[in-house]
Amino acid sequence: MKATNTTRLVGDIMSKEPVCADGSMTLRQLARLLEENEISGAPVVGPDGRVVGVVSKSDLIRRATDSTGESTYYFESLEDGADDEDAPAAEGGTPVLVEDIMTSEPITATATERVVDVARRMADARVHRIIIVDRERFPIGVVTSLDILRVFPE
Repeated sequence: MKATNTTRLVGDIMSKEPVCADGSMTLRQLARLLEENEISGAPVVGPDGRVVGVVSKSDLIRRATDSTGESTYYFESLEDGADDEDAPAAEGGTPVLVEDIMTSEPITATATERVVDVARRMADARVHRIIIVDRERFPIGVVTSLDILRVFPE
């Protein structure tokens, strides 16, 4: 029997082996990671490999266009030719890291949850990606709003 939209599981549609960011990455390193992998966001993992947050291009843009008036500086410092020493810095001169801009406590799901339930949670939370984790909170996949949309025409 073929799975329907109401019975299909997230594990069937998730992107497996997700590209993950580390909380200690600089914004330039994050921008490079997203660009090289042609993705718009990623789970953030802690030193033990467990999910601690989620970060996206929207977070980068939000940081670069915040009300400090430093948006030009942030965009220029993220350019390919910029030196790592010129990475965007917080007050005090330390580089801004992924952990400074990520959303902590991201919405997660397990591979055995129904797609329809995860789609509702995404809509309710107004997010475009959910991290799929195992029992120990290690990332095993990602489901995006586009993945959900691909399922429903069936």
